[in-house]
Amino acid sequence: MRTPKREQGITILAMAVLLFMVIFFGTLIIKLSGPYYDQFTIDQMISRTSQEMSGGDFLESEFRSRMSKNLSINNIELDLRKDLTFDLRATEPKVVLDYEKRVHIAANIDVVLTFYEEYGL
Repeated sequence: MRTPKREQGITILAMAVLLFMVIFFGTLIIKLSGPYYDQFTIDQMISRTSQEMSGGDFLESEFRSRMSKNLSINNIELDLRKDLTFDLRATEPKVVLDYEKRVHIAANIDVVLTFYEEYGL
């Protein structure tokens, strides 16, 4: 049985690479968590608003007004005219949310997140 002359451990270079990876992925998680949390909040708002308005006649302007107020309260930037569309002529009416969010990571590196969701009325 042969024993090593000295114990081998992680080198300085390996430690630097490991530290870089931890910092990079930590930064990525922190910066991307905001848009995903906003999407979760928007999803809850649309579901709640469509549920509240399901009892009577559906008015697109009333839905947009409620959504605009909710977005303002939650401090979420979303262009409702462009990102929120209504398909009321289909056999099953629905609201379609389709938008992109660009997140700056570092230097000239950006991440583009695309969100698409359909909600039945």
